[in-house]
Amino acid sequence: MRTLGAMPARSLLLSRLARSLLLLSLGALGFAAAGFGALSITTPVTASFSVALNGADQTPVYQLPITVTSNGTQSGWHLLASATQFVNGTFTFPATASAVVSVTPPAACSGGSCSLPTPSGTVAYPVSLPNTGGAAIYSATSPTGAQTNIMTANVQVTTPANVYAGTYTSTVTVTIVAGP
Repeated sequence: MRTLGAMPARSLLLSRLARSLLLLSLGALGFAAAGFGALSITTPVTASFSVALNGADQTPVYQLPITVTSNGTQSGWHLLASATQFVNGTFTFPATASAVVSVTPPAACSGGSCSLPTPSGTVAYPVSLPNTGGAAIYSATSPTGAQTNIMTANVQVTTPANVYAGTYTSTVTVTIVAGP
């Protein structure tokens, strides 16, 4: 008779309190509208957050600063964002794990004849970020949001209880387009 030794069960969570650091690579794109002036945005190169895995679903929020520069005459503008699926080797988060739960508008602007952006009211939060394309996360009415304004997108990441511990990455792409 052959006796097998005890085999450890593969656990979805580590036996001790695990920490997972999730890093985001952020992309930023600018858009120039012919005859209207230039629109551009910048974001930090990386943003990160961590979550202590405890066997329960969690929803940590990280802040993503977005600098919007609007030179010339604009008829309003829209910020769009998308996020790729969080990946760690063969392990992933759900495709819809990232959502913008709010955007904090700036308290002050800079540049000659600057103006604070006035939200159009067309964006309803939370905004689930698609993996491709983009979803509107903020819309400024005409003629507001001129010169340089720094806004903060508050991004929530749904972290499932059964996620494997490790470092996951996702790429967030933010674009700006002109329009009412």
